[in-house]
Amino acid sequence: MKHSPGFQRLVEDALARVRELTVDETAPKVGKPDTYLVDVREESEWNEEHADGAIHLGKGVIERDIEVRIPDRDATIMLYCGGGYRSALAGDNLQKMGYRNVFSVAGGWRAWKSAGKPTTTRPEVVPRSPYEKLGGIVHLPRLIDKARLFPKGKLPGYQFLNTGFDRNLLDFLCVEGRVFADAIKQLPDDESVLQWLKNRLGPSWPGEHAITEFNEKLSRRRPDQPDRIAKFEKDRAALPPCRKKIETYFDLIDLEEGRLK
Repeated sequence: MKHSPGFQRLVEDALARVRELTVDETAPKVGKPDTYLVDVREESEWNEEHADGAIHLGKGVIERDIEVRIPDRDATIMLYCGGGYRSALAGDNLQKMGYRNVFSVAGGWRAWKSAGKPTTTRPEVVPRSPYEKLGGIVHLPRLIDKARLFPKGKLPGYQFLNTGFDRNLLDFLCVEGRVFADAIKQLPDDESVLQWLKNRLGPSWPGEHAITEFNEKLSRRRPDQPDRIAKFEKDRAALPPCRKKIETYFDLIDLEEGRLK
């Protein structure tokens, strides 16, 4: 992309003050204590794919949100954009705000990809494990998280409400998806959601035996048709190996979302 002369001058001026790191210098630092790799691209760019281990603070909001996300002015902050221009401008502003260890990744996302560094489409914030329980019921904490994150565009590529485990759980609790989603907007925490569900069902709230049976049915589900088995095996093979044997869809979700190592 060819940039205007005025923009080029602005970036050159910023780079006179902002230090640069190559992608080879950046990658080993990702995940180190008090060190952050920050993607400053647009949300649509982030959602399509981003560096593994990065957090997202777009160029339009980073100055507004940085003090909440990274309050430590001595933290190491490595910024990248598409090609190293927006990150330089953002880095200059962060230094003006008092951040002392700010770097722009030279070449940005394109250099990161060209160098074969790790990438992912996983959201920065993922919903909780399907194994987690609320009121003794598996997947319920995860569904609450999805209901809070999905409308904000934070779970691109995820299915929500109408299919799979979401649909199974909503049917078990005798609540429509839209009703559940609307309620989540008004309820501040897990316990208030659980109480709302119990009030809706009243005496029909499932007993311990019914909950145990539902949990076992859901958590042990694995593909049982040739085409689904083939897809399961393909998805499992595409992910990094881990110590736990991946036997169910719940296991596969935990592996995909980085909870299993």
